[in-house]
Amino acid sequence: MSLTHIDIDDEALETAKRLGGHRTKTAAVAKALEEYNKRLLRAAAYDRYFELAQGWDLEGAEAAHKAEKGEGPR
Repeated sequence: MSLTHIDIDDEALETAKRLGGHRTKTAAVAKALEEYNKRLLRAAAYDRYFELAQGWDLEGAEAAHKAEKGEGPR
């Protein structure tokens, strides 16, 4: 853990403490950073899977699945 001096809007910090049920400023900031990092990781995962999905052949996969089950085209 590191000691860091930063300027944070007092009203925003007090609101975060109150809404989050945090007793200290440190707890509120730590939770905010945790949530921010989770959001960024989710966004990066969505981007990664979106890029992967660009090469998927969904219609072909569906046709192959139906053929395996013995269903013909409808």
